[in-house]
Amino acid sequence: MKHIYSILILISLLFVGTACEDDYRDMVFFTGEAPIYQIGTCDNLIGSVNLYQDKPEGIIVGVDGGDGNYVIINGNDAVVTAAFVKNENGYQRILVIPKGIGETSITVRDGSGSSAMLRVKVDECVKFVWSKEKDGIVVIGEATEEQKKNIVDAFTNFFTVKEGGRYEMIPDNESDLWEKGILRVRPDDSTIAPFVGQYERVPVLEGEVERSGLLFKYNNEEHLYTFNAPNLTRLSVMEYIDFWEDVTEVCPVEVPTGCKVYHVERLKPRNQSGE
Repeated sequence: MKHIYSILILISLLFVGTACEDDYRDMVFFTGEAPIYQIGTCDNLIGSVNLYQDKPEGIIVGVDGGDGNYVIINGNDAVVTAAFVKNENGYQRILVIPKGIGETSITVRDGSGSSAMLRVKVDECVKFVWSKEKDGIVVIGEATEEQKKNIVDAFTNFFTVKEGGRYEMIPDNESDLWEKGILRVRPDDSTIAPFVGQYERVPVLEGEVERSGLLFKYNNEEHLYTFNAPNLTRLSVMEYIDFWEDVTEVCPVEVPTGCKVYHVERLKPRNQSGE
């Protein structure tokens, strides 16, 4: 009988050992002190990062899950290098350093065969890219349909940046994209060498109301825009932004008295690396 009990105990231990072996949390990458898994909170789990050559210090990310016996498999050392640097708060940390412009992935694998992959893209610098989706002319005020059509037709091929072109804003201060910085302008989607200029935030007085505006300077041109976005800090959730430019004074044809003519550009934000 004792032998039977012994066998049953061994079988139970075997099952317990197997269950524990398979009971590892899925492997993840995270930022901050510790991973946040709670549903309904802002988690800090990541699957990709953007790095920049003008920030050679790189980024430290944490790894959680698996059996803890981690090894790093780097996709391309010419783009980034990755190495374990420290174990903090019970979590292993990896330092990822940018080396060259491009895209690659870093895989961390554990002793049980589980793994997690971090996609990495390296660009030359922090920049925010706006793709021009469409534009148009808006006439505000009392004007006949024929007058409006003449005004719209007069602006055909008038502007440097066409649909498919883009603006690249490289801020002097990353914490405030809109303050001022370098502006790169690509007139269309086939442009290789962009125009290089500057941008800055300026106040715009419309009647008795002061609004925030952006002044673009490039290619010996100046364009003063106001825009319609109520929250310009949440770029990741912004579907588009409309830039309004008062072009009444440069209209090639006569504008009816009391009317205003606006050039409206609809811009779509792309991610910081330009995709």
